[in-house]
Amino acid sequence: MAFNRWISLDKYTYAFRLFSKYHTHMNSLYWSHVPATSYAQWIFRNAKKVNPEQTTQEMFHLSGEDAYRVTKSLDEYSKHLKDFSNWTRLNTLVSVLSYFETYLSSVVSLSIESDLGILYSIPKKIDGAMVLKYGTDEDYSFFDKSQGVTKGSWTQRISKFRELFVEVPESLENNISELEKMRRIRNNVAHAFGRDIDEARARHTLEVLPIDRLSEKRLKKYMQIIRRISKDIDNQLSRSHIGEFELVHYYHNAKKNINPDMEVAELKKLINSLYVETRNRAFCEELISYYESL
Repeated sequence: MAFNRWISLDKYTYAFRLFSKYHTHMNSLYWSHVPATSYAQWIFRNAKKVNPEQTTQEMFHLSGEDAYRVTKSLDEYSKHLKDFSNWTRLNTLVSVLSYFETYLSSVVSLSIESDLGILYSIPKKIDGAMVLKYGTDEDYSFFDKSQGVTKGSWTQRISKFRELFVEVPESLENNISELEKMRRIRNNVAHAFGRDIDEARARHTLEVLPIDRLSEKRLKKYMQIIRRISKDIDNQLSRSHIGEFELVHYYHNAKKNINPDMEVAELKKLINSLYVETRNRAFCEELISYYESL
């Protein structure tokens, strides 16, 4: 197992692993809601058959000071619950796009930190590890450079991505239309409570505008697209620009707390506690030698 600065033994970056955890968590949150609302609708349908005149409070045996807040009409309750399920899907998508953009910002800035030559169109010619080691700025980061990939239309974002990295994953380029639809929905939910932004700002009506609709099928499709794009971006940037920079960066920060007489053994123990691919002693020796030679 040899250390190679530009080839990582790990399958994914830490940024992508964190994205995956958020994605799994959001998926779990949404699907905890689905059986609960499905069961409530089942109760409603059966209650209507038994006694269509009963109230929602009677159907659910609601009492207490907040019972009156629930609509009395069973039909209205069922409609409100369906609308709430739609609202849940819309906000799930907002969250998905939020941690997707967080991932994009992280992995793009990480790539530049690792491979400073990107900024001058000479990749792998300026090792960011050298700037990390000798630079005076403790907050060595390029999050500001990543903003072009997280703001504006997706045509603009992909153009910025291509400007930085030359190549663009097919899954990203082939889903511009779907990404734009997601972006529009996200903006409507975040800035106009789920309505068309321009219509919501109109002054000529007191009518309540309809909320955007997002089916469960479409939400699942969008979540699959986002995961595929993230995975493909990670594969490209890790292979082309990041390599083992994350572990070099880790050693740079951990070095001051490592016993110099047991440096290799302690680094090996620390690295293998990070839930990465196991590294052996030879790898750690070569990583340290590489860093010290900079």
